[in-house]
Amino acid sequence: MELFRGWRAWLAGLALLAASSPALASYAIYSGRIGGSDITFVVESRNAVQRAIYFYDRYRTPIRLKPAFLHQTRDLGMDELDAAGLPVARLRFDRADFFRSSARLTGTWTDYRSRQALPLELELVAYIDSDDAWPAGRHPLLQAASSERFYFQVPMDESDAAVRTIEVMDKSSGKRWQTLELAQPGCNRGMDTVQVVLERGLTQLRMAQTPYCPGAVFEWDPVAERFEDRLR
Repeated sequence: MELFRGWRAWLAGLALLAASSPALASYAIYSGRIGGSDITFVVESRNAVQRAIYFYDRYRTPIRLKPAFLHQTRDLGMDELDAAGLPVARLRFDRADFFRSSARLTGTWTDYRSRQALPLELELVAYIDSDDAWPAGRHPLLQAASSERFYFQVPMDESDAAVRTIEVMDKSSGKRWQTLELAQPGCNRGMDTVQVVLERGLTQLRMAQTPYCPGAVFEWDPVAERFEDRLR
């Protein structure tokens, strides 16, 4: 019986890992500048497709970039999208080497409407893949979804690791407001692990539930000024 339970736990863990990572991904986390503005930039590389988000450190609201297929490493362009999903600017990289081997990237940011072009500079601060993280340890992966007041991070030390906590970060200060502990490890969906929805006028954080992935729902309590687990 104990052997059976051990095998069942092992198979459940394997299923969770498979559901979390349909294809191996890596994440490169940068600090940098667009013109004179400091930014934080995160790019996901999966099956030669690059997905990225960034925010201006002054405002800390994540901005999505349109996914791009990396068919060449030089002169790669990615479109910045507005809230409606329309392209508003172009980020061009002189060399799109989003790996640990390249510590510094350069390029330009160009506004489509005004045609204003600004220099883009990025310095690698962390790199996470399916084997480990550099530097060693857990690094917060910025989430694409945010609320008016908060942005969110998922700490991880491997790109396919199960999610155990969500960090709630205050946009105004950049400091951690709250750490949410998941009742069960959840599936890792990279920068889209956490979804933000409005339910009955209250902000909810959700992680999708599937046959192999336990879901999670945290709802904002305006009295306690904290997110509370609604599934416990």
